[in-house]
Amino acid sequence: MNKKLIATAILAAIGTSGVVTTASAALATGATMNFDAGVASAYGKVTSGSYFGMDTNGDGQIKAAERTAIAQNDGLIIGTIQDASGSHSLGVDGTESPGIDAAWEFFGNTGMQYSLNPTNILSDDGAGNVTVDFSGWGVTWNGITRIDMSSGAWGANADGEAIVTCGVDCAENDTYTLSYTARVPAGDPSGFGNVAFELFLTGTVGAAVSAVPVPAAVWLFGSGLLGLAGVARRRKSA
Repeated sequence: MNKKLIATAILAAIGTSGVVTTASAALATGATMNFDAGVASAYGKVTSGSYFGMDTNGDGQIKAAERTAIAQNDGLIIGTIQDASGSHSLGVDGTESPGIDAAWEFFGNTGMQYSLNPTNILSDDGAGNVTVDFSGWGVTWNGITRIDMSSGAWGANADGEAIVTCGVDCAENDTYTLSYTARVPAGDPSGFGNVAFELFLTGTVGAAVSAVPVPAAVWLFGSGLLGLAGVARRRKSA
């Protein structure tokens, strides 16, 4: 291939801003799912916003009074691993190391949610219907390092899959809801073995990492090709 054409292609990819850019009309890897904080009534019932719920009375439903309002820390970043640690007994005291959500209280003890596998996009129809890999999902609560929440789906969810529904196409600034269900493993030290779990997020899709600095090696490679092209021209003219 003509070296001048190669060099020109590299410069075109780099652009005048010095970054490589990508564009997508659907949910992008690296996008942050920013979520609205849950809002609870004076009676402790979550009436709006984001929450997780546990069927603590075993009636097969997760009612408003069985929901725990959650607020964003980093948000859910698509395609990444997001861990959390530092859960403990008693209330939130600032010693926690949250990731996705801010530390919360459940039955008087403190916890956070995490994902040990990348939350990769499994399917996306480009029209606002997406499934996301939650096979690494879990909760750390009351000093229990890992409570596996990756299976035991119920309702419309498949095992280890979250359902995302957007207003338009899940591109940046689109609104969304996310639904995920699982069951606490039997015999879990939390004491909630086999209890149904639900996660519900609602908010806005944030920007994806769409601009990546070009490594110095690429600049050197491009300038080298330009130099070769110049040498070739001089030899030809000679």
